[in-house]
Amino acid sequence: MAPAGRRDGQSVAGLSAGTVAWHSCSAYELSQIDAANITVQLRNEWENRTVAICNREMKFKFLAAVGVLLVSLFSFALPSWAYIEDDIDMLIDTNECPVCILSEADLSGKNLYRANLKVAEMSGINLSNADLRKANLMLSELKDANLSGANLSSAEMNGARLQGATLAGANLSSAVLTQANLEDANFRGADLTNAEMTAAVIGKADLREANLEGANLRGANWSKAIMCNTILPNGET
Repeated sequence: MAPAGRRDGQSVAGLSAGTVAWHSCSAYELSQIDAANITVQLRNEWENRTVAICNREMKFKFLAAVGVLLVSLFSFALPSWAYIEDDIDMLIDTNECPVCILSEADLSGKNLYRANLKVAEMSGINLSNADLRKANLMLSELKDANLSGANLSSAEMNGARLQGATLAGANLSSAVLTQANLEDANFRGADLTNAEMTAAVIGKADLREANLEGANLRGANWSKAIMCNTILPNGET
C-alpha cells in the first residue's frame, strides 16, 4: 500500500505543481494582457494628443491667415476713406452733409455758414479760411485737418476729434469744444475768447499767442500745453 501511497502522493505533488504552474502561467498571461492594454491606451492617448496639437496648429495657422487677409483688405480699403464726390456736391448744394466722408477734400475758403457736418469724417480736409460760423461739427473727425484762418465763431464742436489739426489764426470765439480732443493741435494766434472747453483734452496743444480770455476750461487739463504770450482765461498773460 505504501508504494501506492507514494504514487498517490507523487501524483498529488505533481498535480499541485501543475496547478501552481497553471496559476503562474495564467498570472503571466494576464500581466502580458494588462501591459498590452496599457500600451494601447498610451498609444491612443498619444495619438489623441498629437491630433489635438495638430488641430490647434491648424487653427492657429488658419487664424493667422485670416488676420493677414483682413489686414490686407483693410490696407487696400484705406483709399476708400478719401472724400466722396457726391458728398461734396450734397454739402455745396444743401449745406447739409451729416455723417459724410470728406477726408482730404479741398474746401478752403468755402462759405459753410451754419453747415451741418455732424459726425462727418474729415481727416486731413483743407478748410483754411472757410466760413464755418455756427456750423454743426459735433463728433466730427478732423484729425490733421487744416483750419488755419477759418471762422469757427459759435461753432458746435462738442466731442470733435482735432488731434494734430492746424487752427493757427482761426476764430473760435464762443465755439463749443466740450470734451473735444485737441491733442497736438496748433492754435497759435487763434481767438478762443469765451470758448466753452469743459473737459476738453488739450494735452500738448500749441496755444502760443492764443487768446483764451473768458474761456471755460473747467475739467480740462492744459498743464502740458505750449504757451507763450498766451492770454489766459482771467485776462492775464
